[in-house]
Amino acid sequence: MPVNLGVMAEVGRQETPTFTWNPVEQMWVQEKGGAAKPPPAPHDIHAIQTWFLDPDVNEWIQTVLGPMGRQLAVQWKGAYRVPETAVVRKSKARPKRSPLVFIVAAAVLVGLIGGVAVAAPGLMGSAANSSAAPSTPRPPAANGGTPNPAATAAPDPGASVAPSADPSADPTSAPVFTTPRPATARPATATPKPATPAPTPPPDFVTPQVGAVGAIFHITFTGLPAAAPYRTSYTRGSVVTGYTTGEVPSNGVAVFDLRTSAGSFPPDTYFFTIRAGNAVKTVTFRVTG
Repeated sequence: MPVNLGVMAEVGRQETPTFTWNPVEQMWVQEKGGAAKPPPAPHDIHAIQTWFLDPDVNEWIQTVLGPMGRQLAVQWKGAYRVPETAVVRKSKARPKRSPLVFIVAAAVLVGLIGGVAVAAPGLMGSAANSSAAPSTPRPPAANGGTPNPAATAAPDPGASVAPSADPSADPTSAPVFTTPRPATARPATATPKPATPAPTPPPDFVTPQVGAVGAIFHITFTGLPAAAPYRTSYTRGSVVTGYTTGEVPSNGVAVFDLRTSAGSFPPDTYFFTIRAGNAVKTVTFRVTG
């Protein structure tokens, strides 16, 4: 039976949250999906790009430009670009190694082993012959031989026996005593203390995240540069409305109470953004009917 995949895709499931980065306003614009917190600011903040939330792995995946991204690209006539990470490149095939290199290496190794095996018996035989040579002197000839006159000469009885030398008279034969030098102890190396990581500021939040028309949304931003001037705005679709300006308190926390009304806040998803110095932060809330 043929199945209408388009109808099945729309019935019985919720659309995946999809956001497009607006490089002019430096903020995310939601393309589709239910109320969701936008992804963190991308690395390339000057490029148009679209991201969607993968519910299986709970990660933001970069994809092709959505309708809002294509609309911005046409509106700015190429002034901004798509980041290079969105382009899929084909990986080059790895070149195959020639088997000739392995064959030559194996032949050389076999030749070396054969040469050592042939030379080993000759080396062992020469070592055995050298060790079998006599180390003691040959005895003198007994009968009919010519004796060595120096070896057979009888001692002279009138010769006086020379006194043996006194070993204590030779100063060079006395034992020499050396006083060992004490070993110098190495100074103990101080173990460096590990660096204390900087405290992580709490995340930005809004309460409540979903409220009816007329509700007051309490918005808190943390980790802002102290004493920096700020400006805030809220966005619905592609419409950006300025809200308020001021200076960040010394503790880096800015708190706002946004009161909604029927005329200015129709039911939809809104993005509240603050810009202070180099920091750009956004929270999401939804107004219901």
